[in-house]
Amino acid sequence: MHQRLVATLAMALGLTVLAGCGNQQISTSKKNYAADGMVAVIKGTAPSKAQITAQVGQNNSQRVTNHDGNFVYTVAPSAQPQKVVFKAGSSQRTVTVAASQSFGAYTKFAAKYNMILFQMAQQAQAKAKGTSQAEQAAAQKKQQAAIAAMPKAAQAALQAKLQAQANQKTPGAFPAAGQEGIHNVLKAQGNTVRTNVQDGQLIGATFMTPVKTLKDKKKAAAFAQQFALLASTLGADAKSVMKDFQKQSKDSQNGQTTMKTIVSNKVRFDVGFSPDTLYIYITR
Repeated sequence: MHQRLVATLAMALGLTVLAGCGNQQISTSKKNYAADGMVAVIKGTAPSKAQITAQVGQNNSQRVTNHDGNFVYTVAPSAQPQKVVFKAGSSQRTVTVAASQSFGAYTKFAAKYNMILFQMAQQAQAKAKGTSQAEQAAAQKKQQAAIAAMPKAAQAALQAKLQAQANQKTPGAFPAAGQEGIHNVLKAQGNTVRTNVQDGQLIGATFMTPVKTLKDKKKAAAFAQQFALLASTLGADAKSVMKDFQKQSKDSQNGQTTMKTIVSNKVRFDVGFSPDTLYIYITR
C-alpha cells in the first residue's frame, strides 16, 4: 500500500512538472512602453527554444530572435498608441507603445527646410559675386514687391516653381516626399539625417556625425550650420540649442561622460555616442 502511494505521488509530481514546463509564459519587462530616442525598446523572456513572433497593429507578424530565453524588440513610435502582440507557442503577451507627438506633415517640414537652404545658397552665390548685404536686401525687397503685385494664381505658380527648385537643385536638400518608417534620408557634408515618418507625419529625426568632425574646425562649422538649420526648422531656438550643446560638449571633453537632454520650445535633443559617431535624437 505504501509503495503504491509513493508511486502515485511521484507520478503526480512528474505530471505537475511537465505541465509547468508546457505552460511557460512569454513575458515582458513592462506592459506599457514609450519611445526612448527614435524607438521604443521592448525586452522580454520566453522559453529558451520557443519561436517568438511580434505583431504591431494590423501589420504582418515578424519573427523575433530568441537569445536563450531573452528577446529585444524595437518599435518605431507613431502619433497613435500601438498594440504589440508577442506569441510563443500557445502563450501570448500584449503591450502598448505610447503615442509620440508629431512635428507635423513631413512634406511641410521638407519644403520649409529646403526653401531656407535654397535662399541661403542664393545669398552665398551673391556674396561670392561681390554683392553687398545692403544690395542683397534691396534686391530681395524689390522682388517681394513685384511678387505682391502679381495675381494670386501667378504668385502660387511662382512659389511652386521656387519650391521645386529648392527641392531638386539645392545640395543637401531633403527628399520632398517622406519615406515611411525609419530611414537615413539625407547625407551631406559628412553628416547623416535619419527620420521616422509614420502615416506621413514626421515623428522624430536623428542627426549623426563622425566624432572626429568636432575636432576639425571647417567640418565642425559645417556641422553647426546644418544642425542649427534642422533645429530651427523643427521649431527650436537654434542659437540657444547650439550654445547649450557646445557647453556640454566641452564638459564631456573634460571628463563628463553623459550629456543632459536639451529642450527648446518643447523640442527635445538627446545626445548619444558610439566609439566613432555622435547621435543627436530629436523628438517632441
